[in-house]
Amino acid sequence: MRDGDESERDGESEPPTQDIDALLVYNVLRTSAALTPHANRGLRELNLTAAQLNALLVLRDSGEVGLPLSEMGRRLVVTRANVTGLADRLEKQGLIWRDVGGDPGDRRVTRARLTAHGAALLEEALPRRRQILAELLSELSPEEKELMIGLMTRLRRGIREGRQAIPGAEACGGGGPPEGEGVV
Repeated sequence: MRDGDESERDGESEPPTQDIDALLVYNVLRTSAALTPHANRGLRELNLTAAQLNALLVLRDSGEVGLPLSEMGRRLVVTRANVTGLADRLEKQGLIWRDVGGDPGDRRVTRARLTAHGAALLEEALPRRRQILAELLSELSPEEKELMIGLMTRLRRGIREGRQAIPGAEACGGGGPPEGEGVV
């Protein structure tokens, strides 16, 4: 067991291999799985999920012009079908509106824009989200958080840049939001 591993405290056994690369990936995935159930806490009363909140954030940051659904999907790291379903649910709630053919550069493009109701709900949801994230990450100092952000960003960038060198890797999905974007 490695120092600082919580497996001793939470009763989980160690991963089957001590290979450092496998251990790192295992811990990243395990941490993601541990955080995921908490991501929607506090948003349920607003009839929002974490994915919907992230979509509203991406659209807010895009301004009045909104985003093509394909770009929204790329920033959220979801497939075309998933972004369409997400947009359907947000539009049904009156949080976004879609403008089919509203892109002056390409009339085939559908753009999504945040509505006033969506912006108001987002402003109500953000303090709840900040509180939840602060509680979840309270074990880390601000310096440790910055270090983790830097390391994860570097890892994602390396994966994205190395994608062309790995046969079949292009089928693994998008590269994620552009660096510096605060989707959580």
